[in-house]
Amino acid sequence: MREMDRVTIEEYGVPGIVLMENAALRIVEVVAARFAPLQGKRITVICGKGNNGGDGLAIARHLATRYGANVMIQLASAPTEYQGDAAANYRMAQAFGLALFTSDSPITGGWGELIIDALLGTGLQGSVTGPYAEMIESMNRSSVPILSVDVPSGLNSDTGRVDGPCIRAAVTVTLALPKFGLMVFPGAEYAGEVVAGDIGMPHPLLGSDEIQAGVTETSDIARWLPARVNGRDSNKGQFGHAMVFGGSAGFVGAPILTAEAAARTGAGLVTLAIPEGIRNAVLARVSPVVMTRGLTQTAAGTFSAHSVEEALALAGRGTAAALGPGLGGTDDDDTRAFVREFVARCSVPLVIDADALNCLALESDRGVSTIRKRSAVTVLTPHPGEMGRLLGTDTKAVQADRRGAVESAARAYGCVVLLKGARTLTADASGRLAVNTTSNPGMATGGAGDVLTGIIAALLAGKLEGWETAAAGAFLHGLAGDLALTAQGGAAGLLASDIIREIPRSIAHCQTETSSL
Repeated sequence: MREMDRVTIEEYGVPGIVLMENAALRIVEVVAARFAPLQGKRITVICGKGNNGGDGLAIARHLATRYGANVMIQLASAPTEYQGDAAANYRMAQAFGLALFTSDSPITGGWGELIIDALLGTGLQGSVTGPYAEMIESMNRSSVPILSVDVPSGLNSDTGRVDGPCIRAAVTVTLALPKFGLMVFPGAEYAGEVVAGDIGMPHPLLGSDEIQAGVTETSDIARWLPARVNGRDSNKGQFGHAMVFGGSAGFVGAPILTAEAAARTGAGLVTLAIPEGIRNAVLARVSPVVMTRGLTQTAAGTFSAHSVEEALALAGRGTAAALGPGLGGTDDDDTRAFVREFVARCSVPLVIDADALNCLALESDRGVSTIRKRSAVTVLTPHPGEMGRLLGTDTKAVQADRRGAVESAARAYGCVVLLKGARTLTADASGRLAVNTTSNPGMATGGAGDVLTGIIAALLAGKLEGWETAAAGAFLHGLAGDLALTAQGGAAGLLASDIIREIPRSIAHCQTETSSL
């Protein structure tokens, strides 16, 4: 966004003050839509000395002159510190007779009925200290709703980190395009509702191939996953055969959830391969639409390296495979050998999850060479703990920089990596990044990750491209969870099986909503 600002001004010749005026108009429109009536409403605009503050000064002018609001402007710095376009807007505010307050003569009697936060913008690095920190804390302590300009003051717009005092906004109007820090936690929690305001940047810049990070939307799913329609010649072979390899003694639920999720996502056929010793237990519980195969097991009831040839042959009869749910065996050399050989030699697209990831992480190079041997598409789906093991770090480090973690893993392993959690991230080795905004706290439940693995396996089986498969899988999984939450009426007690039931409706929602636009 900073580079786009520069190019718009220097190469397209759009003056910065025009962009500032456009930004003010978009923000005022949002204020009018959400906080009407504005006539006589007491509104405080907090203005820093940079361009964010310049936006605030222009916003104050329009609120006062167009809507008759009772606007007070609190300057966070001395008037002499305002430069360039911000200084021009300061002079206009003076000429229009707006109420201007300085730190030497601050506003008294409270913040009014609405606060516009134009204190700090996207340039912040580190934590806010001193008078600015005190001002942020004062605004947060008030019961007055806050609208932030571009990003909440105190938020790192590049990472979403909050290292000190930060505005807790009801609404954030971000300019031109959303910033990454608004889309991920904890930034998303501080930003509130995020609205993108068009400030007149050239369309070639907004659609540039250099922009590799984005939020997955319903229109993406409809484009990647065409609807099945009457009048089209269809058969189950067209929608792929998903092979699921997982389970161990005492862990039959995880692979069943994965297989049934794959079936609900639309795989034409699903086969579940499990250690022979649990096959009867699986047959008693799994949906009859899922075919089963028992493979040679270890004494502990996990997959044995002696079954790897049979497993590879079975996988080769499908169009994609999933490995890991309920697998166990991380302390068994035999099972780890099975995982290593299967991953390296499996000829079809493969999603690797759970204990399969943990087995690979125990290799001397944490499985990098094994995965890089593969010729077919590979998708890794770690949660933060598993990601820490893959990167040789820990959960805390991963959560502190989720984007850095997922991008590092994608580069190191040379494949698609999906980092699970609130605002799941999907990256590939070329630098593409997808942020998922569906899902809810009720999905923090056992088996939800196994469902995601099944969704991705089904999409891979249907020949969807690897990065798109993972991004779409995260979106559909979260949306199914959101639909399940609505159907159930609350987050507590949401089950993985509830999510599976809503997968078809989540797919239909994307395809129907987009077709009606």
